[in-house]
This record gives sequence, C-alpha cells and structure tokens, in this order.
Amino acid sequence: MEILAVTCQSADNIKDIHKAGADEAVFALKDGCFSALAGFSKEELKELISLTHEEGMRFSVLMNRLFHEDMIKEAQETMMELIHAGADAVLFADLGLMKKAIEEGVTDRLIYQPETLMTSTPEAEVYDALGLQAVMISSLLTEGEIEEIAKAVKQTGVSVHGYQLMSVSARKLLSAYSAVSGRESLKNRNGLYLREEKRNEFMPVYENDYCALIYTDYILESFDQLERFQKAGVQRFQADSWNISPDSLNDALRIYRNILDGKDASSLIQEYRKKYADLPISEGYYSSRTVK
Repeated sequence: MEILAVTCQSADNIKDIHKAGADEAVFALKDGCFSALAGFSKEELKELISLTHEEGMRFSVLMNRLFHEDMIKEAQETMMELIHAGADAVLFADLGLMKKAIEEGVTDRLIYQPETLMTSTPEAEVYDALGLQAVMISSLLTEGEIEEIAKAVKQTGVSVHGYQLMSVSARKLLSAYSAVSGRESLKNRNGLYLREEKRNEFMPVYENDYCALIYTDYILESFDQLERFQKAGVQRFQADSWNISPDSLNDALRIYRNILDGKDASSLIQEYRKKYADLPISEGYYSSRTVK
C-alpha cells in the first residue's frame, strides 16, 4: 500500500493535510529526534494518536535520534508505550530501538530513517530482511540511485518534499557563535540561516539542547520523479512541513496525491511553480552526481 505521509507541527495540521490527500500524520517526540520540528511529550502524542485515527489517518512518531547508553532503556520503553497506544509506525535510527522491537515482536511497526545514511541496496536489504515496515532511502541521492534501491528492496520510502536534513552535529554551533560574538542565545530559534563563503544560498540552521541541524538551501520538490519512484516500487512518500507555509505544503500534497492516484497533474504543477516562484524550490541532487 502506497502512503503519502506528512510531518506536522500541531494538531491543527491533521485535518488540512488529510483534506489535501495525506494518508499519515508524522509527529516528533520531544527531545527524541534529529529534527527542527515542534516536539511533543509522550502523553501529548497519545492524544494526537487518537485525533489522527479519528480523522481516518495513520499516525507515526518521529524518534530518529541516536540515544546515549544511559538513555536507551527509557527510549525503548517510550517506543513500546507509543506502539501500544496505537502508533502505526515509529521512524527510528538507533539500533537499540530495533533490538527492543525484535524482542517484542513489533519490527513491523518500525521505519528505519537514518536521514543521509541509507545510500545502498545491500544496506537496505539487511534492514528489510528484519521485517521492518519500511526503509527510508536518502533523498540526497540521484533519481537513478533511488530507483535502483527501490527495485531491489520490497518496502522502501523516500522524502519527496520540503527542506532536507544535511548535517547533524553534537557540536553546539549556534551556542559557540553566540559565545564568540557576545549575542543572546540562539538555541531553539527558527528563522536562522548559514551561508557558505563561496555560495549565495542560505541553509536553514537550528540548534536544540543536544545537537545542531543544518538543512538544504532548497525546498525539495519531486513532482517529475514521483511516477518513476512509484513504478520502481517505493511504498512511502514523505513530505516535511518544517519552515514552509501551510498553503505551499497543502498545494504540493494535492499534486502528489493526484500523481499517486494515476491522474494528470501537469496543470496543477504549472500553477504551483508559478504561484511559488519566489521559493527556493529545487529537484536537489536527482539529476546530478556532483555535490555542488
């Protein structure tokens, strides 16, 4: 079954994304993932599970942080509690969570999402063989490389829209900048960007209590690639709502929904690109093997 999943910033997003064609709402666990998305406590997520299911949608938890040894047991317990509360999937990266899922017989609720690291067919095959619900292929690969992995592995997914995470660092980059420059704390603040000396583009940057996150300088758009990914066997198509307007997100979802349903979306695509011409929309690395 093909799924169009969307990360959400609040409960208010659920009805809108469903109306736009999404099958699944993804919410981030507070302090439990590598993402600048708004985080929710375990109890808040349980309430969101009910709200999402009432809307007739799937619910998944973004929990793809790497946990220290003294944190993994609590993380395992949280994962199991959310699964028992009805979460349809948990997106993870820490193998300690997979170990617990194997012990409890719930690997079919896990989606492996190590962001930039899933780049080869052999690696994807290893995780698929463990009975995971899906393996998320890195969106920083070329179109052909994504297709190659999807054709060889049964259950795969790919991020198709939104800013893409490029770097995660335990070094507190913004805190270091604040300390050197004498500025106020920049932690947990949106609307911040980095620009490399030899590039004109701006890369969104975000820092929380445990890491600094650097995103692509573009908003990934996959309208022209979606049908090929679909034919290659990709089962999960994910859009990220962080740092983009609800209108542009929902308009994009309507296009993806039409394409997945086999409808002609060419006119909608033209309207979208014209309407949002001021946004840094790009096909990313789909057509280029060279890192710019």
